[in-house]
Amino acid sequence: MPTWAEVQEFARSKYKLADDRENSFKLVFEYENRRLQAVIVSKFEAMNREWCDFASAACKLSQMSPEVALRKNYQFAVGALALDGEIYIVRYSVQMGTMDIEEFELPLHVVASTADKLEQEFAGGADQF
Repeated sequence: MPTWAEVQEFARSKYKLADDRENSFKLVFEYENRRLQAVIVSKFEAMNREWCDFASAACKLSQMSPEVALRKNYQFAVGALALDGEIYIVRYSVQMGTMDIEEFELPLHVVASTADKLEQEFAGGADQF
């Protein structure tokens, strides 16, 4: 059950952070096919608990219909699509009070790879995010 400071320190020690703030940080993964995918990890409070949130942009609203997005959501084991303005985001949140470091690593990578696959599929292969 790490604190937010411990999560940040773990990320700093293992990854090169593209952005590092008090309540969030951004990592950019580069895949073997040279594609890049950014993930923003942040903390927030809800229901009197602290949460760790993973978010990665996938594609524009104009590139995937809401019906297709809902059908895609049903297929995900980790995370879900959310709409932030005109951008679909793959998002997953976990309670800090029950999280362990493995529960940090898995969603971090799944959210990034899921968003990248959706981007490839719906943005015509463009590397927008």
